[in-house]
Amino acid sequence: MPDAPCVSYLHRLARTLMPRERLALCGVALRYGASGVVIRRLPDGRACYSGLYRCGDFWRCPSCRVTLGIRRARQIESALRQHVDGGSSALLATYTVPHARDEALPVVLDRLADTWRRYARNAWHDVLGEHYVGAVRALEVVHGVSGWHPHYHALLFVRPGLPYLTPVCVALSERWSEVAGAEWRADVRQVARDGVAAVARYLTMDCLAGASYEVASPAAKVPAGRSYPELLYDYGRFRSSADAALVYEYAAVLYGAHHLTVSPRLRRTYDFTDPALNWSEIADEDVLALLNSDEWLSILNAGEDRNLLDDFARLR
Repeated sequence: MPDAPCVSYLHRLARTLMPRERLALCGVALRYGASGVVIRRLPDGRACYSGLYRCGDFWRCPSCRVTLGIRRARQIESALRQHVDGGSSALLATYTVPHARDEALPVVLDRLADTWRRYARNAWHDVLGEHYVGAVRALEVVHGVSGWHPHYHALLFVRPGLPYLTPVCVALSERWSEVAGAEWRADVRQVARDGVAAVARYLTMDCLAGASYEVASPAAKVPAGRSYPELLYDYGRFRSSADAALVYEYAAVLYGAHHLTVSPRLRRTYDFTDPALNWSEIADEDVLALLNSDEWLSILNAGEDRNLLDDFARLR
């Protein structure tokens, strides 16, 4: 997205389109029991607000989308580091299915889910055997010239012992073709061993994030179509009813859908705890300012909430 706007701008657009949804109160209303808003400093130097209601809606709320995506990416990276440091390997695969421009999103999503069930039932165990540990699967949905394009990214954890992984990648790709159709082959590649956070350009898109961020974080991707933030952005620029219709369809269909799925054995084997989980604990020295409800409303009405955080972040 050229000259991508800040998340707060996208959130305002989402509130305009969906004023009756939970996301309309996210980051605006005070959390239940809170008497005001705390401006605090995070360990990475940024400033943030505490005491505000958060909807936790990954698919529809631009703010929670980024926050949850990055948090889940850290969880995956933590587990992947443990796995790779122990001498094991990992594969990253992208799975797509045929789709037409005039097909509705639920139709293509059902086709993807059905193909995945038939594929995942036996493919990994047949190809990897006892070397298969588990998988992390993420759903991504974009809209392009060929219509809705939902697809899965899967990060496969593989035990050591396989001499070559290239034949494994080919076999997994061909197995997907057998299920989805001869013209649809999955892209399966090995995650580079020279660091979890540094993998091939093809896997990470921006060459900055690791394989874990390709799977979970929308902020680290350049999708081959318009993502939900881009649909909102285009609606804000052109006020197109077609873009609004796509946003509504996306929001209605994906509400309640699982963004990230981790196999049970993988959860038992590795620690998927977010390294930044304790950031919510506010120490006295981290408090930068306290705002009562009236002060917070005046800042919101003036549209200065983002500028205020930037000002406090520059304070050292």
